[in-house]
Amino acid sequence: MNNSPEFHLDGKKLTGKKILLVTTAWNKDFLSPAVDAIQKECETFEVSCEVVFCPGSLEIPATILRKMTDDFDGVLALGLVIKGDTPHFKLVSNQTYASLADIATSNYETPLINGILTVDNKVQAQDRISQKKLNKGKEFALSLFHMICS
Repeated sequence: MNNSPEFHLDGKKLTGKKILLVTTAWNKDFLSPAVDAIQKECETFEVSCEVVFCPGSLEIPATILRKMTDDFDGVLALGLVIKGDTPHFKLVSNQTYASLADIATSNYETPLINGILTVDNKVQAQDRISQKKLNKGKEFALSLFHMICS
C-alpha cells in the first residue's frame, strides 16, 4: 500500500533551484537507489543537487548545519536505521529526528525534509527504498520540491 501524496509541481518555479542532500556512508548500499531516485527527480525538474556523505544518521544534523551557510533552496536528510537487539535503534532514531526538527523550525526559510527511514528489518528497508515499490527517494524529493514552491 502506497499512501504517497500527489504534488502538482510547477517546474518553472523549480528550474535553477539548488538542494542539499545529506546521506550516510552507513547503509550506503541500501540507500543508493533512493539517492539515484532523488537525483533523477532533480534532473527532471532541472534542480541542482549537492550530495554530501557523513558517517551515520546521528551525524546528519551537524553536517546540515555546517553546510547551511551555503546557498541552498532546500535540504533533504536521507538515512536508514535498522532495528537491532539493543537500545541503539531508539536512541539514534529519537535524537536524529529531534535534531532535524530543531533545524527545520529554527531555519524555517530553508525547507528541510526528514528522510530518515526507521525500519524493523532489511526487507522493510528494501521495500521502502526500491524504485519499484514505495520509492521513498522520489517521495522525499517531490515533498521537498513542494515545500520549495510553497
